[in-house]
Amino acid sequence: MKNSKILGNTKKLDHDVELCRTTSERIIDQATRLLMENQIPFSRDWIRIPFFQREKYRGASQIYVIRTNRNRYGQARRTIDRLQAPFKQRLMLTNY
Repeated sequence: MKNSKILGNTKKLDHDVELCRTTSERIIDQATRLLMENQIPFSRDWIRIPFFQREKYRGASQIYVIRTNRNRYGQARRTIDRLQAPFKQRLMLTNY
């Protein structure tokens, strides 16, 4: 087996960036469905909100987060921009 050489900075390999977040599971389902239809790789995760900070998030117990590959961020962002206005208003989009 030959030795292979990885070009570039190896510390930045396989790092996903955050695309958007919301407290509504219905909205995150719509966003993930749209990303899957356009064949964009992503990961979906959630962050637990501590009990005493839930008032700040209107009583929600968790925040849903979508992350995508940093090389496909532009394509994923254009796809999310095609969501209907009521869904898009409840998403917090990031600027990578």
